[in-house]
Amino acid sequence: MVAHLPVIPALVYGRGAMKTALVGGVLIDGTGGSPRADTTLVIDGPRIEAVCRERAFGPDVRLVDLAGGFVLPGLIDCHVHLAPWGLNLAAHQDKRLMHLAAETVLALRTTVAAGCTTARDLGGLDAGFRDAVARGLIAGPRLQVSVVIVSPTNGIADATTGQGLASPVVPGMPDPQCDGPYGVRAKVREVLRAGADVIKIATSGGVSSPRLDPRRPIFTREEIEAVVDEAHMAGVPVACHALGGPGLLRAVRAGVDTIEHGAWLDEECVAEMARRGTWYVPTLAIYHWHATRGNEQKQARARGLLEAHRRSLALALRAGVRVALGTDSGGYGYGETALELALMVEAGMTPAGAIEAGTRRAAECLGLEREVGTLEPGKAADLVVVDADPLEDVGVLNQVAHRALVMKGGVPVGGTVLGDRPNG
Repeated sequence: MVAHLPVIPALVYGRGAMKTALVGGVLIDGTGGSPRADTTLVIDGPRIEAVCRERAFGPDVRLVDLAGGFVLPGLIDCHVHLAPWGLNLAAHQDKRLMHLAAETVLALRTTVAAGCTTARDLGGLDAGFRDAVARGLIAGPRLQVSVVIVSPTNGIADATTGQGLASPVVPGMPDPQCDGPYGVRAKVREVLRAGADVIKIATSGGVSSPRLDPRRPIFTREEIEAVVDEAHMAGVPVACHALGGPGLLRAVRAGVDTIEHGAWLDEECVAEMARRGTWYVPTLAIYHWHATRGNEQKQARARGLLEAHRRSLALALRAGVRVALGTDSGGYGYGETALELALMVEAGMTPAGAIEAGTRRAAECLGLEREVGTLEPGKAADLVVVDADPLEDVGVLNQVAHRALVMKGGVPVGGTVLGDRPNG
């Protein structure tokens, strides 16, 4: 147990005033190696200076005794929607834009405080939020954004109402719709101009798309190839929503970088993904939420795919497909990133494997492995401390009572020890 862990005032960080040594913890560093008991992390400003067993330091180092707590890298969520209202303004006509923006500020703060220190938003979030977090104007995880979901007419991002009325687009953001190889190329360029770090497309229907069957393909092969070619020419990856069916295999063969969801994978799909190095971000959490918290249609569709989804993850792992954590959080609140780890374990992963998927492997998926994902000298001091062993029960990472401390860039952003009490 982490007993009486002292509070660390956030204001001492980032000013070079004092280093901090977190001593006595059990280190799960994210590399897949064995846990290391009685380990010290020395943090200098936003970065880890040393990983050692030293416990005695001079007066210029603030000591924090973790008393046997478990320390692991901050979680990385490769699939979130921190501003889902940005995908369909017509569904939020009762709220002003600045009210909706304030909800996103809260979502960002809630997400990082729960231990998710890096996230990739795959639709709805204006790039200005990413920039505001990076400049310290608002709290939140490190962000990559797709801005919109590039989608054809009648695709999953087509928010046209049943009366044929188009939803307005958030000012400054592109309309996501495009058709034909030339149209999708132009749209990719427009989305990149809007500040996207990644291009998100959808090549099948989804649980939330009332007009589209989840396995129905919605982009042609030529359109997908044009998206991938245009994005890769700009050095930007492509994330692809695809639950199953022909649209998923088309996307893999066209060279997308990640498959999001993949509820109905088969031997042909996983073999192709393994051969090409395509990442799999299964997002088990969103279908759990759809099945337990969604409307009647979402519950019915989600319950019909849960078992197939678990089998798909097992099939992908056996084939050697690279797997990274993603929740698809947004429609049902925030702060439950670690639920995905528990669901991965239920589907057959080990707790250690799930944690690695949510740290080192997720960092690799986002191209951030030099910055985050493991607790090593030189890396960002993004970490979570819990008072119970997540290798015995990974579910403790999703429980507020067990979450003693969350740091992002050496600054405390969450955990039960935050407050204004003096150090003791």
